[in-house]
Amino acid sequence: MKRIQNRFFLLALVALSMTACNNNDLVSKEEDAITENEDNIQKYLTTNNLSATRDSSGLYYVVKETNPQGLKPGIGDEVSVYYKMYTMDGYVVDSTETSKQKPLVFPFGAGLILPGIERGLSLMRSGESYTVLMPFYLGFGNVNYEGIPAYSAIRVEMTLDKVRTESKQVTDYIESKQYAVSEITPSTLHIIRQNVVTGDTLGRGKQVTVNYSGKLLNGTEFDKGSYSFNTGSGAVIPGFDEGIRRMRKGEKAILVFQSSLGYARRGAQNQQTGAYVILPYAPLVFEVEVAQ
Repeated sequence: MKRIQNRFFLLALVALSMTACNNNDLVSKEEDAITENEDNIQKYLTTNNLSATRDSSGLYYVVKETNPQGLKPGIGDEVSVYYKMYTMDGYVVDSTETSKQKPLVFPFGAGLILPGIERGLSLMRSGESYTVLMPFYLGFGNVNYEGIPAYSAIRVEMTLDKVRTESKQVTDYIESKQYAVSEITPSTLHIIRQNVVTGDTLGRGKQVTVNYSGKLLNGTEFDKGSYSFNTGSGAVIPGFDEGIRRMRKGEKAILVFQSSLGYARRGAQNQQTGAYVILPYAPLVFEVEVAQ
């Protein structure tokens, strides 16, 4: 399987490495850091003559550009974000400018990014730009990261470029491939049949062998092979099983379905490295052939 990684996602792992501790000295240090972060944020706002809103988490945000007609991201939606991240003294932490001006694309609400970034995005609509200032506990926490001191407040200039639901992602994919959809089931499984085979469909309780290639919508192949199982037994993910049950021996098809029929919120990770092979909320494509 191929690993799916994004450098920005690794930042979230740093943030999530913060651990609870009963040491009074540490608690005091974190309380002092919160006060210092607050002072630094207020100093930045005053120096730059900015008026910001503070939410209940301690996040500050400044609305730079609005788009009332834009879409707000929902849990599992794909968001495309342009950003530039700084420490409060102006050191550039990370930026999409270093990635050939390509936005960062990821599923919203999956906890793959810094908490403050995700909280900021929850306030935005597509086409909007915000300045977000966050205390350490919404950023990199109490650990050092690539030259950024522990307990650092950070600032992010970000634009929510696009929001796509899973349904929209599937529709866009099928349209881009110019597939003629043979069937859409009530569960929203899309079946594109590749050949004509007569006879009854397999249904439940049949032993089958399926040759398959599993891909993400961007074309990345995450698995390939041949697998034997009993249909309807729960041995495979729901979208794969439902698609095979509606096919006939010798038939070939392309199955496209949303994450609710796949790996849903949990995604799929490499058991050795922990890296995501399939991100949470990822729609999937399977090219399948039911062996004779």
